[in-house]
Amino acid sequence: MKGTLAEQAYERIKRGILKGEFPEGEFLSEAEITKRYGIGRTPFREACNRLHNEQLLEVLPRRGYFVPELSFRAVRDLLETRLVLEGVAAELAATRSEPAEVKRLEELYQKVLRAARSRAQIDALVESNREFHLEIARLAHNRELESLLRGVLERSTRLVYLAARSSTGLERDVAHLLKPIVEAIRAGQPRAAHEAVVNDITRGQLNALGHDLWASTSSSPAVLIEGKQKRKR
Repeated sequence: MKGTLAEQAYERIKRGILKGEFPEGEFLSEAEITKRYGIGRTPFREACNRLHNEQLLEVLPRRGYFVPELSFRAVRDLLETRLVLEGVAAELAATRSEPAEVKRLEELYQKVLRAARSRAQIDALVESNREFHLEIARLAHNRELESLLRGVLERSTRLVYLAARSSTGLERDVAHLLKPIVEAIRAGQPRAAHEAVVNDITRGQLNALGHDLWASTSSSPAVLIEGKQKRKR
């Protein structure tokens, strides 16, 4: 791994947080982590400060850094933001993407599918899934949208790991959820692309949490989106 000790510490601790290696709600042990990664106290604290700025760690004065729990509010906020941003990105991708770009999206879909065939490749699955969704934003040809989605997808990685571990049929889920997105964008169908992305995010959430986050309310973003689209007809 290249980079300064602080950068190496940042990458390793971040990966541990996203993969769930550090228990939620527990403080990071400075002594344990500096020994495990062979780094000093300064690189550890620099890495933790950076992760705190990215909202992946919280800090309590005189006690240290800890991994925040994924609260109902935090999960809902992330998923609602993804629904809005990726829904728009998918629509734009369906109208702005070039054939060569759609081919790249198809290649990324196949990459996710290959990783899904082996649970031993869960890290590769999560990373290729992130690449796939970020590629949709690139196909939208909107740099601001791509930048926003990059951060949201990064913070959603913990949920993707949960969804992947909870799924009883990863290859089936990938084919069922991602293939329609590719097909709709290739066909130049904004509405279908939007609906496919919404389905992917909401079904993935069910795999991760085991229940519908909006089941007890009529304010589901997917429902609101559908209602607005119907009124436009």
